[in-house]
Amino acid sequence: MDVLISGASMAGLSAAYWFSRLGHRVTVVERADGLRPGGAPIDVRGRALGTAERMGILGRIDDQKVSIVEPAPVLDGAGAQVATLDLRWFANETDEDAEITRDRLNRILLGTIPEDVEFRFRTSICALADGAKGVDVAFTDGREGHYELVVGADGLHSNVRKLAFGPEKDYVRHFGHYVALVDLPSGRQWQRGMLNVPGLTIAVRDAGDGPQGMMLVASPEVDYDYRDLDAQRRMIDRFLSSVDAWQVPALRAAFIDPAAKGFYFDSVSQTHMPSWIKGNVAVIGDAGHCAALLSGMGTTLAMVAAETLATTWTEYEGDLEAASPAYHERLRPYVDQCQAFAHEGAPIMVPKTQEALDERNATFRAYAARFAT
Repeated sequence: MDVLISGASMAGLSAAYWFSRLGHRVTVVERADGLRPGGAPIDVRGRALGTAERMGILGRIDDQKVSIVEPAPVLDGAGAQVATLDLRWFANETDEDAEITRDRLNRILLGTIPEDVEFRFRTSICALADGAKGVDVAFTDGREGHYELVVGADGLHSNVRKLAFGPEKDYVRHFGHYVALVDLPSGRQWQRGMLNVPGLTIAVRDAGDGPQGMMLVASPEVDYDYRDLDAQRRMIDRFLSSVDAWQVPALRAAFIDPAAKGFYFDSVSQTHMPSWIKGNVAVIGDAGHCAALLSGMGTTLAMVAAETLATTWTEYEGDLEAASPAYHERLRPYVDQCQAFAHEGAPIMVPKTQEALDERNATFRAYAARFAT
């Protein structure tokens, strides 16, 4: 059967592997001109370790994982060290969990996909007409096609979800934060660490392929065009303007530089849907069940969902309506669990008050003492 996948990141590449492996003809469309580079290091954890093993890539992920050498300093608003942090104290489900850069995992996933999978870059879906025998699809490059299944793996602002299920506002819930990332220029020595003031986290880390800056800020939802990079840079500049200590002025300059590599900005949000299936269309990954960056489970959930959808749909011989109850029964509890983790991550990464920040730092110091012994 013919399967169309929209989106060529972790969810889409994983889905392409599984549907192709199970004997289907697969086409992947991606509006960018290639695999999108950059982004925060991500985790392959828990159930995704089994998925990766069945894909034959667990060893490669382990070989290329990001190695954390020692805890990073935690600083107050004046740049003075008040604690240390090793995210492994909080994040890992098992000792085998692996952190890896997006670029490395994307390349590993791409390397698993058979050559007969067709990739079409610089195009996206502009219309869907779902019927009893499949979906008629029109693309922005003028082509048309018919597919037994369309999979939306196209992220938080999913085009497939909008076309098949309805507007973004019906499903995406702002989690109260914004995140920004940027690759830092190599012309200076960057100090690894994390500075906190209430409601704002500014961090520098080696993401595995060079230094990366990160900002997490507590904020009500802001109305802006998520594709307007200049508007995003102005927002970041405003968020960072209250802090001048440590390396923040240089980080601020890196974030607002239009030539900066690896720039990313978006809301920290979750996607909540009563069903991830409608007719012959399904959504996975952030499009269907974004767990939010603060959960640390987004990539894990995307990989697990891709395998579950492909195997369940194939088990029911391409009848998505018949497969839907089993698919939701198999995936829904795990989605709920992963999304709940974000509520635990927010107080750790972005305490909103000075009292909460002081308590969090005391917890960090207690963990450091425990693991030092």
